[in-house]
Amino acid sequence: MKIKKLIYGLLGTGGILVACDKIEEGYMSSNIYYVTDPFTVEQGLTTYSEALELDNSTGPVNVELLDIRNVETGKTEETWYSESEITFWKEKINSETDTTWEQVAAKYSMQTYPTFQVNPVGGRLEFSEGTLNVPVGEYEIDIKVSNVKETRVIRNACTIILTESSSFIKEGTYDLWNSSNSDTRPNPVMTYKELKGDDLEAFKSKLAAAGGEYNEDYGYMILRVLDHYGEAFDWTPNTDANSGGEIRQRQSDLGSYEKRSPWQKMYYTSDAMIAPFPMAPFPLINAPTSTDDLSYYRIIPSATTKGVDIWLRFSWFIQRKGVFEITYQLKGADDTGIVQRVKK
Repeated sequence: MKIKKLIYGLLGTGGILVACDKIEEGYMSSNIYYVTDPFTVEQGLTTYSEALELDNSTGPVNVELLDIRNVETGKTEETWYSESEITFWKEKINSETDTTWEQVAAKYSMQTYPTFQVNPVGGRLEFSEGTLNVPVGEYEIDIKVSNVKETRVIRNACTIILTESSSFIKEGTYDLWNSSNSDTRPNPVMTYKELKGDDLEAFKSKLAAAGGEYNEDYGYMILRVLDHYGEAFDWTPNTDANSGGEIRQRQSDLGSYEKRSPWQKMYYTSDAMIAPFPMAPFPLINAPTSTDDLSYYRIIPSATTKGVDIWLRFSWFIQRKGVFEITYQLKGADDTGIVQRVKK
């Protein structure tokens, strides 16, 4: 009984102590900070940070950006204050009925949006696609935080590291699926790059030779499939009604990039499929015949020394405009897994 009384007494005392330490309304901590600091952002990708850690400060708080400086020069970087056009969707695309770009375009509008802003409620850092126009480098921000009673200016509240965009592709599935004997399948290896400079000029010529005209307002996916030795398979449709290119769409009830972008003409060459896209991401939709986000193709038996269908499937997304070459090579771990193209 005495022990119980002692415990109750201690609890009562603890309650009194807690009551004495009650945080005052309007309190603002001197230790307000961003949990992730420095915060890394890739050019061209929409990115958000966490909100400020308020350290028991009375909320809600209002947060205002005061300055963003280049760490190297110490000067304000004005390009962070620019605006760019962002796509806002008014209505969902219907993959069965929206078969022209005019029908798709009627469902979205372009609105100007800040390249960078600090959300006034909570201080979240918000970056849009407009970061493509900001030089890569390290930047520091100053902010002002206010609540019902106090205002605090926080210098160097967070360091922002802006890097050149490398992950323009959101990787998904890229594999061989149900291709003959699973024990002898090659291992697919995917690489990708953005074409610039001389490579971009060479692509423009290649597109023109395929019957297309380069549009600087569009993005382009160039998909190449190589055998073990680096020989590219031919995507060019064959005029023979009983045959076709070395790579074809799998079957009518499965998805493909053609079905997931029905409003845009595709171009085929002896070593690639070229898919123009007027807006990112690409592709925008799943195929109407498929509930998944996969695109299915096959290499015909006569195109390889294996003499069997080789089934391919892809589900990556390109997240911004640009000219991107994706190379998918069928590397064999040993002789049984080697896929070699039969040259015509």
